[in-house]
Amino acid sequence: AIRPANFPCGSSMYFRKGGRNLLYVANGPITVQDPRKNGSPTVVTTAPDGFEALAVDVNSERSVAVFGGVIDDGESSAYVVLDISDPLAPSFVNMQVVGRNGRNGSGRITSVASAGRNIVYVMDGSSKIGHDRLQSLANSYEKNIQSIA
Repeated sequence: AIRPANFPCGSSMYFRKGGRNLLYVANGPITVQDPRKNGSPTVVTTAPDGFEALAVDVNSERSVAVFGGVIDDGESSAYVVLDISDPLAPSFVNMQVVGRNGRNGSGRITSVASAGRNIVYVMDGSSKIGHDRLQSLANSYEKNIQSIA
């Protein structure tokens, strides 16, 4: 069987004022690279274990990248928010599970977008667009630290 994240490949550019532009890619693993330079991409390891990225959008205004993907061996869909203030070493902000996949679920996440304080996502087989608000990075970081402790 084809695993849920084996075939999608989404990408999004991070355009930085006065700085180099970077390409974020979702193809199971999350990677980042400078597309104008030769070399291997950097694999981002700060996403939760078991998260496989299917889609990505960079919100340059907020310096975050939002990745849509699957977790729990493809059983559920979620999005992950990464702080890309340090673009080649993004840090985890939060993950939100948005649905179960499969016969009794809503279908897997197929795309994400983010602008301003908004995150929107689309699920396969649904005519609705999901919407969440992007939390401030400091608040999300504090909540995640408290939930881990």
